[in-house]
Amino acid sequence: MDHSTLPETQEPMKKSRRFLRPVSALIVLLLLAAASVLYTRYSLRRSCDVNAVKETSTILVTQQRVYDGVYQVAITASRDAPDHPINTLKQILMDTQEVVVPACMQTAKQELVDYMGTVILAFDAYRSGEADATVRNLVQQSDGQYANFRAELKAINECAPYCMR
Repeated sequence: MDHSTLPETQEPMKKSRRFLRPVSALIVLLLLAAASVLYTRYSLRRSCDVNAVKETSTILVTQQRVYDGVYQVAITASRDAPDHPINTLKQILMDTQEVVVPACMQTAKQELVDYMGTVILAFDAYRSGEADATVRNLVQQSDGQYANFRAELKAINECAPYCMR
């Protein structure tokens, strides 16, 4: 037998690993991107859930009504009256700041908090004897913040759960 006619054994071809890592990395990145898009969509929708918006709206409006009730009492007080109504307003403000709201309601909450803070500044200015114009400007500023709060709250309640605020 002639061994020269036997085919030579060929070495198995080495697979090119040059592209394996970049392709693997690309697949992982695509999977992560898809997962993040799904998570973002879910969290945005969830963050403005209709029930959460209704519940939070009720809490914020209740805080606003309680605040306005104390505000009505405080405006009847003289400059040298005890600080009790003002301290109550400050406590309501602090309680309102602690309210956890969905992401889409952050602006509404901030407008309410700003309104409350500006009213307190107006009372402090009045009680410290600052010019009436200063007090009036603060009250006008608070009126704008109050209107912004109401408008923002209305807009959120109309667009939930698809608000992108």
